[in-house]
Amino acid sequence: MVGDEPVNLREWRAPTTAGDAGRLFTCGRPGRATFRREGRPIDDDTIDLWVKGLPKTELLDIVSLLGEKTDGYSEFGYYPFRSSKEAGNKPTFQQWLDQRYDRRFVVHEFPTVDAQGIPPDAREAVTRCVLDLIGKGRTVVIIDSAGAERNARVCEAIGYTRMAQSQPPNNRIQPTARRARRG
Repeated sequence: MVGDEPVNLREWRAPTTAGDAGRLFTCGRPGRATFRREGRPIDDDTIDLWVKGLPKTELLDIVSLLGEKTDGYSEFGYYPFRSSKEAGNKPTFQQWLDQRYDRRFVVHEFPTVDAQGIPPDAREAVTRCVLDLIGKGRTVVIIDSAGAERNARVCEAIGYTRMAQSQPPNNRIQPTARRARRG
């Protein structure tokens, strides 16, 4: 294993104090920390690690920017689930999460193309969704392939800034402990 799941998990801060507003996080897709860019099927155990590393909350909204690679290959092709926007026999991401975990998740899908940025119309739709959820006091995680580009553009578009703390306080290994373990 290469790293802790999920990769690049970061919390973002609102431009103003919003009282009852929710929390906003970004991260990479399941398996990205473990297998990096290796194009291989992602097993259930790796996805379990990813889920366990997500922010702890009664209800978690996952805003997915996963769509296609630049060659047209589905970013969902690595998983035992598919996008709700794709045809197929596998369960959707939402159905798979519902069947496998006791936690409650709500998946919101906005397919984009990896390494192509996020088109203005998609960014606008995503920002409306995220602001609506946060305004309702919900905890939101925006995911893309590596957890660094497409989702960061959404956060910046709504005026959020990345918090200095690299990981949310949810019993994750602290950076100093991780360095010591690798040494």
